[in-house]
Amino acid sequence: MKRAIVIAAALLMLGGCAQQPVPLPQKACMSAAQLNAYGYDYLEKVAKLLREDKKNIESFEIFINAMKGTVDNYSDMIKSSVYISNVVRFLPIPYAGEVSNTTKLISKTVLNLGGAASALNRYKNSSDLFLAGFDKLNRTNAKAADISKLAVYADTKLMSDARSLENSLNDISSSTAMMAATTQRISEALDTTGAYVDQAKSFVGFSQPGGDDKSKVAQNKSTINTRMAQLNQKIASIEKSGQLNQFNIAKARIYSELAVELEQ
Repeated sequence: MKRAIVIAAALLMLGGCAQQPVPLPQKACMSAAQLNAYGYDYLEKVAKLLREDKKNIESFEIFINAMKGTVDNYSDMIKSSVYISNVVRFLPIPYAGEVSNTTKLISKTVLNLGGAASALNRYKNSSDLFLAGFDKLNRTNAKAADISKLAVYADTKLMSDARSLENSLNDISSSTAMMAATTQRISEALDTTGAYVDQAKSFVGFSQPGGDDKSKVAQNKSTINTRMAQLNQKIASIEKSGQLNQFNIAKARIYSELAVELEQ
């Protein structure tokens, strides 16, 4: 009975094979071999996209290392100038509704970068395992069970790792946006006699900003904004790939699992 119900569901899903409802059991309008071929075709689309994205994914590692350098330079900028470090004490940093300390923000960003590096390694490994598994299949004689097994792996492990990487990149984006906002406020404080500077003057050892202070802030602001633009492009890229892969993997699972049922 279970097999008959699955076959009936296949008839409905595969678009009008039967014009009118008929009593169960009924003969499937598509063979297991046809369903198998469809499942293979959708996995082939996933494999093709993963290979096309491989160079882009590898550039993530370069980006993460470059981002670490940006955070280090930002940290050095804060520590190297008495003026900047004093002004920073008055800059609200609304990260997660709590952070009021630039050091915490820097630490959080470094932590996020470490998480992204780990997520990237997991995604690269699961991608390589999927491609290795797909390369072992042959469209003409691959077993439905093998195609189904690979589709399940892609739907669970591969897509889970892709989402984890995407989430890690979003975490970096969030903390980096706070760094950019803070740097902008520091830049404004260097050019004004407003509240931040007036408050900072109360500190012992406060000094007026020098040309080097302004140069460092301008350079850091430019670098952070560039990194933000690059990061947003990478997030958009992995989101698009993830949506396409999810669609193709879901189709592969449907067809291959139906083929498995027909072969039993």
